[in-house]
Amino acid sequence: MSMNEADTRYHLIDPVLRDKGYVSREHITLETILTPAPVEPSGAKGRRRKGPGRTDYLLCVQVGEMPKALPVAVLEAKKEGEDPLKGMQQAKGYADCERFDVKYVFATNGHRYGEFDCVSSLQGGPYPFVDFPPHADLTARYSKDTGINIARPEAAMLFQADSPAWALSRYYQDAAIRAAFEKILLDQQAGTPPRVLLTLATGAGKTIIATNLLWRMSQSGQLPKPALFLCDRDELRTQAYAKLKAAFGDNARVVGTERGGNSAQNARIHIATYQTLGLDDDDGFASFLSEHYGEDAFSVIIIDECHRSAWGRWSEVLKRNPNAIHIGLTATPRKLEESKQASADDQAITANNRKYFGEPVYEYTLIQAQEDGYLAACEIVKRKASIDNATFTKEEILKAGVRDIKTGLPLTAEDLTKNEYTGKDFDDELFIELRTPKMCQDLFKLLCENGGPEQKVIIFCTREIHADRVAQHMNNLYVRWCKENSQTPKDHYAFKCMGGANNGSDMIEPMRGSGERAFIACTVDLLEAGVDIERLNAVVFFRYLQSPIKFYQMVGRGTRIHEETQKYKFWLYDYTDVTSLFGTDFITKPPRPGGGGEGGGDDGGDTGSGGDVGPAVAEIGGQSVIINAQGRFILSRRDGRDTPIPVDEYRREVIHRVVSEAHNLDDFRALWIEAQKRRQLIDHLLGDNFSPEAIRDIDQMDDFDLFDFFGHHGYHARALKRPERGELFISHNASWFSSMDYKAAIVLKGLGHQFAQGGTDALESQNLWEVPEIKLAGGLNALRGLGTPAQVMHDAKARLFGA
Repeated sequence: MSMNEADTRYHLIDPVLRDKGYVSREHITLETILTPAPVEPSGAKGRRRKGPGRTDYLLCVQVGEMPKALPVAVLEAKKEGEDPLKGMQQAKGYADCERFDVKYVFATNGHRYGEFDCVSSLQGGPYPFVDFPPHADLTARYSKDTGINIARPEAAMLFQADSPAWALSRYYQDAAIRAAFEKILLDQQAGTPPRVLLTLATGAGKTIIATNLLWRMSQSGQLPKPALFLCDRDELRTQAYAKLKAAFGDNARVVGTERGGNSAQNARIHIATYQTLGLDDDDGFASFLSEHYGEDAFSVIIIDECHRSAWGRWSEVLKRNPNAIHIGLTATPRKLEESKQASADDQAITANNRKYFGEPVYEYTLIQAQEDGYLAACEIVKRKASIDNATFTKEEILKAGVRDIKTGLPLTAEDLTKNEYTGKDFDDELFIELRTPKMCQDLFKLLCENGGPEQKVIIFCTREIHADRVAQHMNNLYVRWCKENSQTPKDHYAFKCMGGANNGSDMIEPMRGSGERAFIACTVDLLEAGVDIERLNAVVFFRYLQSPIKFYQMVGRGTRIHEETQKYKFWLYDYTDVTSLFGTDFITKPPRPGGGGEGGGDDGGDTGSGGDVGPAVAEIGGQSVIINAQGRFILSRRDGRDTPIPVDEYRREVIHRVVSEAHNLDDFRALWIEAQKRRQLIDHLLGDNFSPEAIRDIDQMDDFDLFDFFGHHGYHARALKRPERGELFISHNASWFSSMDYKAAIVLKGLGHQFAQGGTDALESQNLWEVPEIKLAGGLNALRGLGTPAQVMHDAKARLFGA
């Protein structure tokens, strides 16, 4: 019998790697990638899959006495009996090279190995594993293929360890840093100022990456001048300061005026917003920057959330530091359409991240983070108000008796700014009296169905006056629910959150930290970025959007995992079809002269009304509003893009894969009885990013074992709930039980009882033999009188699944 993966590693792979110089007393040049188990969107809060996450090897090269080895290849260990070339196709090779920032991908079963060379795009093998390239050969190969002279002093940053404060970095964070360093070294060798763009999903820890990147550069002597970490919001600055200070202590300081000077003057790491540098000061452009910093004052400048940074804001910092290393961090790299009216400077260096910084040297997506178990899974529920398909002319609105929503006074034709109003104008320039109440009623019902009303939720509204009304309706619905369920309402259930202590922003902390108050935040865009609420259960869109950048940032509020409350999933309730923006390119219009408007400054695409200063806001009544279901979707990845997959299509693909491996019910039953074949089937589905547990949950078949779920949808068999199948197994096999020793019968009947509680998994767990009734009857030993215990168990399963 061939060895499993763990034994293959220990007995066959590890000895060869030791002989090849990848593990020695002096240096460890072999690392193991360990990730949490992946998450999937089953149940109200999702769940982690059973078993470990990723466990591949990273092969590293070592230079001299440097503190850390440099990963250059990933080695996938396979079971002894598996083909080493299985799964070594070109697409996977490229994907793994990019994901781990390595140049080579190897796979071995301990006897033979295959490889993919990302530099040449060539696949090779199988070769004898005893001929695997030694450490010295792989080192030379890496240096030759990358063009990086790893013996040069400046290359020392590649071999530095993380800061003690953030030493437990994740593999992709280390990969992002290494990718940035490789780009910096190649630019320096080419004699050009380094420009680097890193793109990672919201919640992936970009600030920790920035901290360790600066730490490694400092440790290798590559920060002769201070570094600047630049962001555009106080919340981001506060978060950055906390992480940088943990690593650098007093050498990391916030930029500001102190006794007429710069509070960060003697620090190695300067942390600033555009505002503190005077970059948006109309009276004196970049006043603080020009007063306190000379030309080329910094070795490194990191622009956080650079997708929101129009060139007019941070260009002055970069222009005054042309020889510094410029690094952009973003979850949404923006690509601007060119403007014919752009100035020469704007044409030379625009707000286009990719054009200025170059293509991202490293990308880590939301779907990848979900697969690795670092970010929460997502289930999408789409709804639509029937009225949103209507178009109202100015004449129709006047005829309906339109009034000012604030004063209640009638409005005239001169007060209406448009000749036609469509769904995208609702709750912004035109309020439909019943639309918001009906949407709130529908949302509250969904919350009750999917975990209860006391969840942490952000509702993105169209404008402040809209947020006020949404908060009012949600609070009223909650109070009524509490009365109906004899509960005491909790404090601050729903609240408007628009910035400022008197406008709801003081509720962010209790929303983040308390499970007893501050549940529903109704905002426009205050919470779109820079605010981490790990326990957030749902993101809701009551507003229309055109900007994929803003959309992804808003969705990112829900992606954090919260272990304390076992939150591994967030719900995305979409009332305005914003989820069609998943997978779209981040393309925005160029900023208008003077900023503002479509594509200006902040996000490029949707400024929102924010406050409510401006023309009168119209409201009409007398309109019927029905909220219609538009389907449920599971967020996945197709053809390299984030894609919401309709539940029906998702189920169809899952079942298709099952039926392709077992063509009829008898074949499927035979496969299911064999534990190894059953696990291979499930692993095959999970490996293709399909979760049978999630689709079973959506179909409300949690009381059914996966055997019955697959049997019902794939082979049109009658589905039995676990207790039903367990009871039928016992009642239909009465004569079989009476023909055997009574202790053996107790053990086998116990299988039916355990299946009723835990399904197939319960029959394949070692805990089965610790169940009191089974253990007292003799367990496996009680079955020996009927034959070999394995065969008896096989026969019992056949009867159970044949019921």
